[in-house]
Amino acid sequence: MLVLGATLAAASGLAYNATGAIQKHETVRAGVPAPRLLPALLRRPLWLLALLLDLAAWAAQAAGLALAPIALVVPLMAVGAALLVLLGARWLDERFGRSELTAIALVAAGGSAAAVAAAGVAPARELLGAGAQLGVAGAAAAAALLASRSRRGVALGTAAGCLYAATAIWTKEVGDRLAAYGWHALGLLESPAPWLLAVFGVAALWLVQAGFQRANAASVTAAMTAVESVGPVLAGFLLYHERWPSGAGFPLLAGGIAAAILGATMLAVRHETLTAAVD
Repeated sequence: MLVLGATLAAASGLAYNATGAIQKHETVRAGVPAPRLLPALLRRPLWLLALLLDLAAWAAQAAGLALAPIALVVPLMAVGAALLVLLGARWLDERFGRSELTAIALVAAGGSAAAVAAAGVAPARELLGAGAQLGVAGAAAAAALLASRSRRGVALGTAAGCLYAATAIWTKEVGDRLAAYGWHALGLLESPAPWLLAVFGVAALWLVQAGFQRANAASVTAAMTAVESVGPVLAGFLLYHERWPSGAGFPLLAGGIAAAILGATMLAVRHETLTAAVD
């Protein structure tokens, strides 16, 4: 089960980043102001195809979170950033230097180290109450509003990451209930999780598309990933009481998570600097 969860996490990360490249491509070509962006994109077939891929990535993420610990799933998903950089260079005419390649290596190495360290960690399935779910919503919304005060691309990506960090927690709620109760989990509709997931997901999607108008895909997505990685991992230990691995696994997991987040942050900072220089 753990291997399957890790495989689904990696597949989800690749699909999310492939979606990001397609959405960036279509957002640039839409050429409309941010307030009218989503309606315009909904009329573009390729963007709609990317949206379907995004939904498939979410389903893989939900299954991965149900089968593997958050501390394993999140860093493995970050490995997909390498695909976005490749597509950015080959398809979106984005350029990458030594620092970007170093950042990608950190993300890949961090995800691999976390996967090895978390191999013996069992996923926790302690379901959250409505109060905890609403608390996550309040914290994520406040952080997103603070981050989005600057209208630069990376700032909007950071704000989207705050919201996506919360949606990852609610995604785990959905996946855990389906894994535990099957279709009897339809009672989940009575909890805030699926409704918050939908609202925050749409808001985060808009922030990402608006960010794509102001910075390149790797910049926005990396900033989003850096923030999105921290929240679910902390929730895994603080809300779901997942256990850190013992022995050498403890520093290896901590180092892997830190490397993945550092790499994503470096990539975001580098690309924001380049974008500001061009402006």
